[in-house]
Amino acid sequence: MGRIRLNDEREIPLFLLPHIISKQIRKTGSRIYRISVKRTHWHHYNVSVRTKALPRELAPGREVSAPAQAPPGPGNRNAAMEAGRGGSV
Repeated sequence: MGRIRLNDEREIPLFLLPHIISKQIRKTGSRIYRISVKRTHWHHYNVSVRTKALPRELAPGREVSAPAQAPPGPGNRNAAMEAGRGGSV
């Protein structure tokens, strides 16, 4: 399923609001972040459903590599301690 971040329904009559909201909930599932209902004129409303993306660690198809370690030097205190040079803390 593609990325659906914002779903808008415009000029919905009052008696159809529950149907439209339930349809949007079934469509997006547990990714719902916010549902906004705004009155436009008379008894018509705009419905906006905002969804949230999956956290990066759960997103499919992403590969994370380990960060490279810096070589020991005077500015890198932890690397100098590991290299056996000692140093005061």
